[in-house]
Amino acid sequence: MRQQTSAIPSPSRGGSMSLKARLAVTLAVAFVVIVVIGSVLTFFQARDTIRTELEAARSVATNRVAQLVAELPASRDVPAKLAGFVRTFNGDRRVKILLIDSLGVIRDQSVLGEDTTALPEWFVKLLDADPLTTIMPLTAASEPITAAAIVVDPRNELTDAWFDLLTSFGLLVLFLSLAFGAVWVVADRALRPLRAIHTAFMRIGDGVYAAKVMPEGPPEMRELAHGVNTLMDRLDAISTRNRRLSDRLLHLEDEERAQLARDLHDDVGPLLFAIDVDASRIRRAANTSATDAEAIAERAAAIVSAAHQARRELRRILGNLRPGTMPGLGLKGSIEEMIADLAMRHPNVAFDAALPDGDFGATIETLVYRAVREALTNALRHGDPGTITLRIEARGAQLYFAVEDDGGGFADAAPESGFGLVGMRERIEAAGGDMTVAEIRRPRGVRVSGGVPLSASALAETDIPADRMELSESTAASATTAVKDGQ
Repeated sequence: MRQQTSAIPSPSRGGSMSLKARLAVTLAVAFVVIVVIGSVLTFFQARDTIRTELEAARSVATNRVAQLVAELPASRDVPAKLAGFVRTFNGDRRVKILLIDSLGVIRDQSVLGEDTTALPEWFVKLLDADPLTTIMPLTAASEPITAAAIVVDPRNELTDAWFDLLTSFGLLVLFLSLAFGAVWVVADRALRPLRAIHTAFMRIGDGVYAAKVMPEGPPEMRELAHGVNTLMDRLDAISTRNRRLSDRLLHLEDEERAQLARDLHDDVGPLLFAIDVDASRIRRAANTSATDAEAIAERAAAIVSAAHQARRELRRILGNLRPGTMPGLGLKGSIEEMIADLAMRHPNVAFDAALPDGDFGATIETLVYRAVREALTNALRHGDPGTITLRIEARGAQLYFAVEDDGGGFADAAPESGFGLVGMRERIEAAGGDMTVAEIRRPRGVRVSGGVPLSASALAETDIPADRMELSESTAASATTAVKDGQ
């Protein structure tokens, strides 16, 4: 148990990343992706917005220059009108007007409104926003000025876009930071009960089942804590049951030794004493002068009979001491052999047995054989039966057995006070089966019944579907063996 405990990896050791760290990395990657996607979308939106604004500013300026060209022929003071027109664009953040003469010399120009915010050059190059220049010719009335140049400068528009981008990026980072902090706090509180659960599993590995986990946190963690507590309770019950079973096995061993001693003393001992007596008589007869050959032959025959009977008793005792069914006989043959032996020793008891053919596996056959032997032995030892009925059949996915007698029922109110039946019941339950001992009224007696789950190979051997695997009445009747009066 301790070796298994030392093999359990601790979450604080090793190169594996903890769940909280994985959550943090996942959130960080997700937030970076969101920032990148937001930056790309903002870039394209800013570029389209700048182009739209600059195109609108150029269109407005072009219309105003066209209106000026239309008004110049009717103007009394053309230079003053041109100068006034240029001054109307002073301070404009997007458009700059230049008046050019026939030699290409700039005669007058407006002052562009400038923003003091410094723009990073990479941002300007990224948006590729170069100034747009449109030249419109004027009329002859504007001589010597022949044209007006409209210069649309994007820098101020870029400044607005840069400020909007910084604002949006800052708000996004702030929002993501708050979201990351909130998720981290919630995850930390949600995963905190795992420490107690991990400690509980470490204690289970050490064989300590008393400490319980306090259900706390989200519903999933509370359900997990309840599951761990239930596991501890069941393991504690199993551990207690195993200790109790170990104690009972020790008692069973003592009882089996006592039974072996009684059998040797009551059955084999008198036979050996009879052999000794007869052998002594033969020796005395041989030492006398008048040897009686007939008496010696009679004593010798008695010795042979006693030896044969002692050999049968030893065979019976050895059969009871075997760990499983008799080799080569199978379950049916072993039980028939046991019933035949019991019938010879109890000629006043009729045995009625219905036994199935087939191979059900050594483990299952051994359990059923021992259970049946214990039930028959108890019926003959503690009751006065006239008939004992035994039924074994494959029922569903179990090998079912039942032993009934009419020996008068329980002598007291403790149907399972003997260690034999208790031990057999616990062995069968450990194999996944069940066993019950109950008193029957008519005729008054005891019924011991139960079942052991069949393995997959045993189910395949029967060639019968698991939901319909049951001996028919005709099969049970044909398998019935009635052994009466020592037959």
